[in-house]
Amino acid sequence: MINYYDLYLLSLLLLVIIMKAKCGHVTEKWYADAHGGLCRKCHSNFSFLLELEQKYGEDALVEYWYAKILTYPSETKEEVVCFINHLVEFYQQKLIEIPSKKNYIKKMLYMLRSIKEPFDIQTLR
Repeated sequence: MINYYDLYLLSLLLLVIIMKAKCGHVTEKWYADAHGGLCRKCHSNFSFLLELEQKYGEDALVEYWYAKILTYPSETKEEVVCFINHLVEFYQQKLIEIPSKKNYIKKMLYMLRSIKEPFDIQTLR
């Protein structure tokens, strides 16, 4: 027979199911479900980016993320790649939402992809 304490422990266990979020980080399932599949850190970064864009415009947003990517120490390469992947997803969604800014958004996507996978000019010659 199940007592109330066992039922309580079972309910706590169900609340704290850990999963791998869309961003690749580990987080609670309920949090990822409520925030677009992102962990707390990535969701916090994007909440900040959306606020920055609303207050200061697109140029400030681009300057911020470009500076952030360039100033990351080399030992946090995984974080930079994660950040760039989120920005790519963000701009791909913006491309669908705001077709009037298609050229601008395509430039942003090109910049992000070239930062993530730089090319050697010698191989293009």
